[in-house]
Amino acid sequence: MPQNPTKPEPANVPADLLTESERNQLLANLHRTLVWVGVQDPEKFEVDPDLLREEMEKSQIKPGDLPPEVHPAKGVVDLRHLIWRLIHEKDLTDKEEAEIKELIRLLKARETQGEERLKEERLTSEEAHQLYEETAAVIRTLMDLKEILERKEHKTDVGREVVKKKVNDIKRWNNFVDEMKKGKT
Repeated sequence: MPQNPTKPEPANVPADLLTESERNQLLANLHRTLVWVGVQDPEKFEVDPDLLREEMEKSQIKPGDLPPEVHPAKGVVDLRHLIWRLIHEKDLTDKEEAEIKELIRLLKARETQGEERLKEERLTSEEAHQLYEETAAVIRTLMDLKEILERKEHKTDVGREVVKKKVNDIKRWNNFVDEMKKGKT
């Protein structure tokens, strides 16, 4: 009686390949609300130097215009140091705000890339967990950068409210003075 032939496993298949269940669990964990808690920002963020150079040319940015944490020749951003500096800045310039927004765009692309690799690539458990940690660190950095931008927007809103209050106070005071003058005549 003929037997159903089974496909032989290639000889170079790692024994600890990621199972679908583990893959789904890691992907689900990436979408948890607080996935970034306890995760540090990456020390460095690598960017393709050619892509960085192209973006700089498009925006007419010279290497001297970049923050000291960005090294275009190496294609590296000292991410942790950059975030630390930005968190401690009293006020952000419009240039810094634009740089943060561009960095957020790049990091979102990296997050998507990490998630896609986790979904589709054939990985060992160790590789998958390392990729998960890297992607969670990128998410942490995104949260930090968004918080820095929100702080600036909040300061601007608070500043507007303070100015509005002062203007209204002055108007009320002027109306009071006008009423007092009318009462004397």
